[in-house]
Amino acid sequence: MTEMTARNMALDACYWIREHGETFKKLMAVMHRQVDLGNPCAKQGEIEFYARETGIELDVVGMFRHNRNLYPALTRYMVMLRPRLAKTINFRRSKLDQIDLVEIWHEVVNPLTVFLAESRMEAERMVASGDAAAA
Repeated sequence: MTEMTARNMALDACYWIREHGETFKKLMAVMHRQVDLGNPCAKQGEIEFYARETGIELDVVGMFRHNRNLYPALTRYMVMLRPRLAKTINFRRSKLDQIDLVEIWHEVVNPLTVFLAESRMEAERMVASGDAAAA
């Protein structure tokens, strides 16, 4: 089996977001709640539990269990859109960190979207520095 490229991982996530935009927003709300509760590390496996608590469709959330390439890209987009989510979403290094995720989002989802951080690393720096955009 051929390893998926970073661009293909990002494209898959963007197509998923385009198709499931409301669910993506709900997942972001779930993660905002984890920040508000002071959760320092919401793990990939816990997102299904949090989503169940808020009534998100389990079929959609179950995709995270079965598609290990989706979660890393979705969570990067989450923190780039709302850097404060980097307070609870932690990352491993990924080939996704080497490509322009904003460009791919603009190609697929919405060319007018404004990102508060250009990468997950910038979002993490914003949180660490106390930047108001990450508060």
